[in-house]
Amino acid sequence: MITIATAECFTHGILAREIHALAQGYEDNFGSNYSYLVNKVQKDCLKDAIREDKCSIFDLTDLSVTCGLFIPTLDAVKSILQIENPVEPLELVKGIKVYDDDGDIEMSILMAEAAKKISNSSIGIGTTAGIGYGGIAIVDDDMIISTSSDVSANLIDADSNNLYMRQKSGIEKTLKILIYYLNGNFDRFNALQNVNIIYK
Repeated sequence: MITIATAECFTHGILAREIHALAQGYEDNFGSNYSYLVNKVQKDCLKDAIREDKCSIFDLTDLSVTCGLFIPTLDAVKSILQIENPVEPLELVKGIKVYDDDGDIEMSILMAEAAKKISNSSIGIGTTAGIGYGGIAIVDDDMIISTSSDVSANLIDADSNNLYMRQKSGIEKTLKILIYYLNGNFDRFNALQNVNIIYK
């Protein structure tokens, strides 16, 4: 069983809910809202597995979501995630941390590491986005996978449509990367924009 904990900002806890639905095998109204995407990615992984004579893919029901946290504010980063020295935000909007792309990437890694640590999970996922494309991180004991959404938006402008499109992009990209990661299919990252792997 692989356990996952999330600390999410611009994805609003949706990743935890989606991964939980996939892990539990829920269907219909209680199932994943991104099942079409997940099924496509799993089929891609199966094709690659068959080509490599593996003929099997990761069973998503072998996942368990330990916790899913919605952490938009700097105070919650410090008190709940216990990050003593978070990245200094460019601005606070009602306590919500606002970074540029570099700050978001750095902060998402800290959030993912913290979620993993405090929940004693196998994998931590962190997301945060202020001005720009945002930051997404998936971490385990050996590596950090960092990326961003493919849609730019500005939290300060509060343009709901742009913010929604960035969120949707971030959720879809994170689910793709997570499934490729679980299948050990790192070559598939090459088709995605701005994906970096750091080995610890």
